[in-house]
Amino acid sequence: MFRYNAELRHEYLISIIITLVLAAAVSFLGWKASVAVLITSILLLAVRLIADSKRYRRISELSDCIDKILHGAEKVDFEEYKEGEIAILSSEIHKMVIRLREQASLLLADKRFLSDSIADIAHQLRTPLTSMNIVVDMFSDAELSDEKRFDLLGEMMQSLNRIEWLINTLLKMSKIDADTVLFETKEYKVKDMLRHAADSLAVPLDINGVTLTMDVPEEAVVRGDMLWTCEAIGNILKNCMEHTPEGGRIEITVKHTPIFTEIVIADTGTGIDPEDIPHVFERFYRGKVALNTSIGIGLALSKMIVERQSGTIRAGNREAPQTGAIFTVRFYHVKN
Repeated sequence: MFRYNAELRHEYLISIIITLVLAAAVSFLGWKASVAVLITSILLLAVRLIADSKRYRRISELSDCIDKILHGAEKVDFEEYKEGEIAILSSEIHKMVIRLREQASLLLADKRFLSDSIADIAHQLRTPLTSMNIVVDMFSDAELSDEKRFDLLGEMMQSLNRIEWLINTLLKMSKIDADTVLFETKEYKVKDMLRHAADSLAVPLDINGVTLTMDVPEEAVVRGDMLWTCEAIGNILKNCMEHTPEGGRIEITVKHTPIFTEIVIADTGTGIDPEDIPHVFERFYRGKVALNTSIGIGLALSKMIVERQSGTIRAGNREAPQTGAIFTVRFYHVKN
């Protein structure tokens, strides 16, 4: 205790000097008075010494616990003190340790998620790149016909488009994760937004023989970022189109109330496996009926965009006897 605390040594030295001075000062009253002063002072110093020793022993115990934690110990129990400054200090250190452990767990989870995401991205890029390498090797065949070269060129363009879409989507998701995207809060008509979202899929819908219908009230409006919302709705429509057979249809119905605007997108396709429903909005998740070209990030991006605008999104299946998937997007009318 005295070895590492010079201030405490000085305090005890001053107390001893004061005791001796007082004993000398009362010596004119007789030796009994001096002895009484000495005994009283010694008892007081002894009581303080015992209290200080006990307090520093507790501080030493806390220091040992902190040292164990710094050296990687997972389970360190802090002794509980009923009262006093040591009890407050112990409680605060315990809270700090719990908080640090929670932060460490979150960082470890983020690290694992990043590692898994990188592995998923590498896997998704490997497939089109492998296809492109094969196409390039086939191009070197001198006897390859012009028709076959044209077909191979089309396959290469598809692979390049897939890589471009993957990279662009991942960049958008990373920007939203980092809170670097500023969503506008302008009021726009839902009908205009849906038409804009559907325009980008007009050609694929026609090629796949899928009909798109809309039932949108003129008064339906939403306050938010129209372009980002188009991105979210477009990804949902793309997903529905990919799982709807030729001759099928995608139906969009909109419900507008004073509290919210609800957009329901339903298709007549294969629907979603019940086991996949809780996971359809997870990144890189591919359901049991997913296509070979599916990456599993389109719906995840849609969910991020909708929720960043105080909205909700749900996925499920249509009620029998109808078949197909149904997505419900709801935007609440929040006044800014």
